[in-house]
Amino acid sequence: MDLFVRVLYGYKKSSLNSHFSTLYPHMGAELCYNTHMMMGTPVKTASKDILARLLASEDLIVEHSAEAQTAYFDTQARRLVLPVWQDMDNFMYDMLCGHEVGHALYTPADGWQEFVGEGKSAGLRHMTLNICEDARIERMMKKKFPGLKRDFVKAYKSLHERDLFELKDKVVADLPLLDRINLYYKGEIYGQMTVPFTAEERTWLDRLDAAESFEDVMAIAEDLAEKTEEDRPEPEQQDDGQEGAGAGEGEGAGGSGSESADNDESGEGAAGAGAGDEDGDEDSSDGSSGDGDESGEDSGQSMDDDTDDGESADSTAGEGGQDGEGPTDLSYESYSNETGPGSTQTSYEKAVSGMRDDEAVRQIYNTVPDCNLDNIVVGPKTIAEVWNRYDDKCGPSWTDRIQDSVARLQKFQARTKATVAQMVQHFQMKQAADASKRSSIAKTGVLDPVGMINYRWSEDIFLKNEVHSDGKSHGIVMFLDWSGSMGNILQDTVEQLLVLVEFCRKAGIPYDVYAFSSHRWIGDTGFDLDRYSTERRHAEEKYVEANPQWQMSRDSDFKPHDFTLWNFLSSRLNGRDHKVAVTNLYRLGNGYYTAPKCFHLGGTPLNEAVIAALDIVPEFQRANDVQIANVVFLTDGDAHGSLGSRWGSKEHNVRDAKTKKTYKIADRETDAYVNMLRDRTGATLISIRLHDSSTLKSIRYRYFNGSNWEVENQKFEAASKAYKADHFVLIENTPYDEEFIVMGDLKVETDPMINLPEDASNTRIRNAFIKGGNRKKSSRVIATRLVDLIAVD
Repeated sequence: MDLFVRVLYGYKKSSLNSHFSTLYPHMGAELCYNTHMMMGTPVKTASKDILARLLASEDLIVEHSAEAQTAYFDTQARRLVLPVWQDMDNFMYDMLCGHEVGHALYTPADGWQEFVGEGKSAGLRHMTLNICEDARIERMMKKKFPGLKRDFVKAYKSLHERDLFELKDKVVADLPLLDRINLYYKGEIYGQMTVPFTAEERTWLDRLDAAESFEDVMAIAEDLAEKTEEDRPEPEQQDDGQEGAGAGEGEGAGGSGSESADNDESGEGAAGAGAGDEDGDEDSSDGSSGDGDESGEDSGQSMDDDTDDGESADSTAGEGGQDGEGPTDLSYESYSNETGPGSTQTSYEKAVSGMRDDEAVRQIYNTVPDCNLDNIVVGPKTIAEVWNRYDDKCGPSWTDRIQDSVARLQKFQARTKATVAQMVQHFQMKQAADASKRSSIAKTGVLDPVGMINYRWSEDIFLKNEVHSDGKSHGIVMFLDWSGSMGNILQDTVEQLLVLVEFCRKAGIPYDVYAFSSHRWIGDTGFDLDRYSTERRHAEEKYVEANPQWQMSRDSDFKPHDFTLWNFLSSRLNGRDHKVAVTNLYRLGNGYYTAPKCFHLGGTPLNEAVIAALDIVPEFQRANDVQIANVVFLTDGDAHGSLGSRWGSKEHNVRDAKTKKTYKIADRETDAYVNMLRDRTGATLISIRLHDSSTLKSIRYRYFNGSNWEVENQKFEAASKAYKADHFVLIENTPYDEEFIVMGDLKVETDPMINLPEDASNTRIRNAFIKGGNRKKSSRVIATRLVDLIAVD
């Protein structure tokens, strides 16, 4: 039976869509239902992430750690960590998820430290509270999600078969009351054993089964800890006058002092969220009669399960507080002996620590840092000032070159004027057609005095109105690759952009054009310094220190490369400033090597550009009142990595701190950031790969490299044919909404007859006209395709 249906209902698929929509509105029901996990198949961690979020009704951060000894939950960061054990099946994983989510829903972050306190009895109080609270939260989870009962039964059966509680040579009836209560909720209720209790002792079980709140559990744990302390035998005196089985050595002597915690590798201290702080797994199973009350309310906070690392909700740094210093008051390691109260729990936790799969691939989780856009983006005004200073520096002899560039730009604009007009007309026609689709006829509720005479044979007797649904406003943000490999096609690309920008101005569409460069902007004083000079290097070091681009506010943040975004063009500019900005960009396209050195081409910081877009796009939408942003990346190659090596025994994952979603990095790091950008902004993402070749052979394995060679070969042949005919091809199944490969030297053609001799025959003229028309169409592929996208809601 489907995993999610079974967990939620325990028996069937009834009311699936409505239940998922209510439980987890961020995820479509079909996605949940189609994520099949049949019992006995290999564990698919991605589906476990979904399961945890479904159970918690919250976008929890879910991590899979090869270092974690057991599961635990960080209440402050809302982070669930699941271990990677040897021979870990789906039942075990689901039990862990259910237990830890129970803490997320029902266990408050506050109260543990105060209850446990300090001193001799702290360890015993901590263990007692763990066992009691686990019984409550597991009972509540199984009541809320009946399908979890089967997972708990199967998981605990596996744990008992491995003798993780070390009961092989023990008589259960002889164990202390605390251990028998622990085994009752981890064994008897799942049919694994019979645990004997006197009539008086069963009152503890009755109290735990009736406990609804964390306060109820604390009251029970308080009494049970006192009872356990009273029942403990006095330590025997040895010949040397010291206590046998010394308490300091954790052999069952009086309460576990704070010293015992120093040996705890994980810093168990924080208010345990599970029977075993260190082993969230079993711990997780701790309690639960299954028919218990579900009345516990979600406090919105939960504590760190004393799981694998043993950290609690009260402290993220272990017993010693935030810095990990001071007494480890929450440890109960001194109860790891075979006879003291709680020995079954400590045996379990020690056994669990040995289940970790040392050969598992290590999962690395990195968080995308926040960026300081003021230190990344260089605006049109600053760019214009750089050009002015550069032109003044070059002197009067430079005037002819400037005038020549201006004259060439004017000719280009005159030549493309008709093209832009056609694009605007095409856009308006598509908009009108789309508006017609949104039109509908609605009854007003007011009687039509003419039509009502037909009431005997027609119910259509009300006046009607034609209703037009509002269309959505669009905008375009373009990011242009400013790398050295763009040199041969930069002019053609800039001309394509200028056609699109002119269209946007005529059609009233907001836009911004950025170029991403690996050259770090170091202020206007260094705009023309040679990038390899000592002066430039010293100036950059000083500037970078005073103007950091990335805010490394979290331990998990990684640091992307420093780079620059040149905001060459924007709809925010007035007519005069726009004319200056267009002229300067056209000059760069026609000769970037005769421009200020800060504008010279460099590397390909595409990843950094996408990360910066996480903040740029939402701001663009707010500033221009745009509902749908179309984000376009024009590049001729892949990005250089930002996370370092991703090979060997490590797998990298990146997380968006704002949405809390995690993205696995597979072959290309950029794909993760692109998916992150779509989830954060809801933008339409378009990639235009500018390819400087007449064939696709050199990038075949970049786009056509699936497991089925025959299928991939057929796709490649079809794509090659389309690319040869149209000079561009659409690539499917990429992280972008649409990704094109476009012939990089595709010029903006305007007159198909321009190269014909005066004495050309009629046949040659006809063929040139036909071929030229197709060439004109394909040469405007960037502009025309974007027009199609933004004209339709």
